[in-house]
Amino acid sequence: MTGPTTVRLRHNRIELALHRLREGEGRPLLHLHGLAERSPGSVPAHLAGWPGPVWALDLSGHGASGSA
Repeated sequence: MTGPTTVRLRHNRIELALHRLREGEGRPLLHLHGLAERSPGSVPAHLAGWPGPVWALDLSGHGASGSA
């Protein structure tokens, strides 16, 4: 895999962007950003040791996600 893959999730009128930052074996990790931020484009250094896949979610109104 090269670069992150984005999956669009829709619930009612809100579309959220879920980014696959890295594949891996074992349990996946979901990274949530802080308010007024967005998901990182790659795995943050403090999560680099996680052996499983790493996903990141853009909250509603942030990054590539829509707003209500």
